[in-house]
Amino acid sequence: MADKLLNPTMPQAVADQQPAGDDMSLRDIRRSMKKDPDGHGISALGYDDVLRTFDNERNVLDAVGLKPTHIREYYDGLRMPERLLTADGRNISRWDMFHPDAENIPKKFTEEDIAAIRAHNEELEKRGVTSCILGKSADNSGSTL
Repeated sequence: MADKLLNPTMPQAVADQQPAGDDMSLRDIRRSMKKDPDGHGISALGYDDVLRTFDNERNVLDAVGLKPTHIREYYDGLRMPERLLTADGRNISRWDMFHPDAENIPKKFTEEDIAAIRAHNEELEKRGVTSCILGKSADNSGSTL
């Protein structure tokens, strides 16, 4: 990517974009993204169709603009927010990817939030339902909040 920024013949608008490779699966994209070295970070897809990884303080560590097929894959089996149905994260500038609007930054859980989630998960467990929230993450990295 540094080559892109140093290439004098490439327009800045093109150099500022970091689209996901068309041949990469969402799983490959997620695996290739920088993660919090302490294991306390999270990843989230913003309303701007940019998949970001954050550290525990919600600083952006990495960001990739997703194409519509990746966004549908992200929401596989779940109801997609209407505003994401026609969006394309490949059109977002690199600056905007790393400086998202507040609505595209996941809320940081308070101690009360964490206690409520744990209580909810314990109740689900008593009923025989499993949850990965505040436990092992779905990407098998083993990180917790």
